[in-house]
Amino acid sequence: NSMADVVYSVWLAKNEVARLEMANRSLQKEKSALEWNYRMNLGPSSKSMTQIGTNPTSQGSILSPEDEARVEPIKEALSDVRATMVNNKLKKEASIVQAKIDFQMMIIQYFAQRRFRHVLIGTRFYRALFGDGDNRISALDQISSQLPVDKDAGQVKVKAKLDPKISGKGGSGGYVGAGSGTGNGRRNTGVAAGGDTSSSGGAFSAEGMQLGVENLGVESLISAGASGLKALGKMINSLGQLDALANEAIRDVDEGVEAYKFLLEKNELKSATERLFETFMMGEYMPSVRKLSRDEKRRALEFTQKTNELLAALEVNDLTRAEDIILELSKGARDFDTSKPLAVVETAKTVSAMHLAKAKAAAASGDKATLETELRAATEIWPRNPALAKVSAAIFSQTDVQQQALNDFDRLIAQKNYRQIFDDKVRFIAATAMFPDRQEKLKGVLDRVQSAEASLMRSHELAKRGDPAGAWESVERGFADYPDDPKLNQARADYTTQAAEFVRSVRTAQEMERKRQIGSSLAWYLRALQDYPNSEIARDGIDRISAELVK
Repeated sequence: NSMADVVYSVWLAKNEVARLEMANRSLQKEKSALEWNYRMNLGPSSKSMTQIGTNPTSQGSILSPEDEARVEPIKEALSDVRATMVNNKLKKEASIVQAKIDFQMMIIQYFAQRRFRHVLIGTRFYRALFGDGDNRISALDQISSQLPVDKDAGQVKVKAKLDPKISGKGGSGGYVGAGSGTGNGRRNTGVAAGGDTSSSGGAFSAEGMQLGVENLGVESLISAGASGLKALGKMINSLGQLDALANEAIRDVDEGVEAYKFLLEKNELKSATERLFETFMMGEYMPSVRKLSRDEKRRALEFTQKTNELLAALEVNDLTRAEDIILELSKGARDFDTSKPLAVVETAKTVSAMHLAKAKAAAASGDKATLETELRAATEIWPRNPALAKVSAAIFSQTDVQQQALNDFDRLIAQKNYRQIFDDKVRFIAATAMFPDRQEKLKGVLDRVQSAEASLMRSHELAKRGDPAGAWESVERGFADYPDDPKLNQARADYTTQAAEFVRSVRTAQEMERKRQIGSSLAWYLRALQDYPNSEIARDGIDRISAELVK
């Protein structure tokens, strides 16, 4: 429809030119008649001063009042005719020029829209409608000349610095920044963008992109547009160039479609998708592209969707999903390179496993700070790691067991049930590893109970050798350090009945000693020593009393 409208406009312009030419021919006849009438109405004196065939209105003749009155209307009519002829000539030229510009703009519009076959049709129509052989493109120059350019405004400048550094590593976390600024006077705007993933445990890192815009404003944008149109007009200055470019584009699009079909047959979807994208961007409306079947296009679409899913999975560190997509893409696309994405996935998995191992070690040693840091790092690298849930559950279960052990320890300490603490000492040693105050209490309890245990072991050995008095004495020494131990109390009672005379002598001697009856106490210690010559308790008592008697 747009081409039909432009062709119709050219037809109307040509009709208008023909009408103006016919009008000028009529005006030329009228002009000749008016000039003849002008000369005929001059007086004899004036006729002699006016040369035949000259322009009567341009001669400097002297007219009588009667002649002036007769020729004045003719002069005015002659001036109107001349002005009308000049206007008609200008209209005719402007109409043709405007028709050419409109037609050229339509062809340029088709070229910009990538409708290359319409460009060819348009150039053929143009040459047929305007047979003057002038194929220059003047539309771009005319548009640029009509733009309100402020020479003092300058042009907008774009500065870019690209030094991309992208790597896959065992870490995650991200930082993205952007900024802009505006200065006084001419607008100066700067924009910077970049990414830096430097957290403890991410999968990617990227950095090294800077973008800046200077002298940004309406006037500078208009100036830049005008300069661009002028430069484009110098590069493409004839319809022949547009025709050649359109033919080349059509050939490239057709070859791109053929290459896409060939790559599809070979199951090289990555290369095929890239080729289709290039072809589609160049000739979206070309018949060869439009004739591709829906199934052929769907294969490229599905491959693109899968690659986007892979990028999304890697971005959120869903390594399990990413690995599944990589395997699926490798099966469907022969030319898909799995080395880089698989390397990223495997590296992230390895680093996550290392963090989990460190977390286990920290939990075993009671290092809470390291435990939290390593668990957080492992979660950031691989949030959906199946092993993460198991390790976390085991660590938290271990924490619950530890807390229960601490509660039991505090309760037994309050009850002075040291024997129970000693019997379950392994659990309490692990539970109090992170609490120095409880460790000191546990050490004291274990030392006391260990001493009692040593006394019991000696007493059992002596009892086996038939020495109940020695067994009782061994238990009695341990009883002094830990009188609340049930095992010591039981053994003490048993051995008391077996060595009754010796025990009675010792206890009587100790009682007399407390009452400061030195002589009686010494006699009973000597009797106890007589009952059991190896008694250390009797010897110690005799030594103490002897020392007091000497004083």
